[in-house]
Amino acid sequence: MELASIILARAMAWVEPTDLNPRGAVFYPDLTKALVARYNFQKFPQKLEDFDESKGVAFGFGRLGDTVIEQLVIYTYGIVLDTRISTQESRRLLEEAFEWGRKELGFVYRPDMVKRWQYASNVTFRSTVQMTGASSAVEKLAASVGKGVADTMGENLKYDLSILSIDYDQLTRKHPLGRFSIQRRDNTPFSENKYFSDAPLPTDVHLRLLEQFERDLSGK
Repeated sequence: MELASIILARAMAWVEPTDLNPRGAVFYPDLTKALVARYNFQKFPQKLEDFDESKGVAFGFGRLGDTVIEQLVIYTYGIVLDTRISTQESRRLLEEAFEWGRKELGFVYRPDMVKRWQYASNVTFRSTVQMTGASSAVEKLAASVGKGVADTMGENLKYDLSILSIDYDQLTRKHPLGRFSIQRRDNTPFSENKYFSDAPLPTDVHLRLLEQFERDLSGK
């Protein structure tokens, strides 16, 4: 497997912003100015309606040191930070932001206030191993579909598995997690062997599972 790009590396801290600011001492416009000054965000709240946490108070296109921050969003029950480096880096930046807020802005913060961490990872990669090899039944079905189209339409098209999705019963928890999927990259010929994958996992775990899946498909 050859990693092509990390498209999204998201870390979400499940902590209520009101708990970080229990007596409302930190004024949102002042927080906005401090965040823009520290992270050089190019997108930030400017109107009263932009400060609605139920919809997400969004900051975008910032940087701290060598790390570009795609976005920081403050929700009623959690705070999200996206980079394209790794979920580990996204989490590190969030934890560092909490500590900075405590020291410089007067926030109340302890690490145990974050009830849990949630992740989202999107990557593209190349692999010469065909996904139909995951099952002889799938391989047989793909060949049969191709033959059916040839018989019906008079066109010889090679069919292959284009999406593999693994999910759980979304009704079993209140706040759903993402699925794990592998699919052909949009607008890319099959011959380029390029795929997109998303997972509700840390980046390193996501990549390790993709590498293991490729090994399992190839029988190595």
